[in-house]
Amino acid sequence: MEQAFITTVLPKLGLQHIASMRKPPLWVSYDSEGDALHVVFEEAKKSDKSALDKNDIIVTKRGRKIINVTILNATRLFSTKHN
Repeated sequence: MEQAFITTVLPKLGLQHIASMRKPPLWVSYDSEGDALHVVFEEAKKSDKSALDKNDIIVTKRGRKIINVTILNATRLFSTKHN
């Protein structure tokens, strides 16, 4: 499931360009049990601030710099509805 999620969802997030980023993430992972996609650019510190937005996305920042992003209920963003 994780590999399928990575190969089908990451391109929809625009993350197929990770290799060409100036500073690519340290890691990207998908937790199928928790249905959460994690994109980590740097290890978080206690002093970093995290906020959950109305779309169930947690963004952790150090000042104005994004340290990591967690998308909760990730598959809901990419499911297709059948009529």
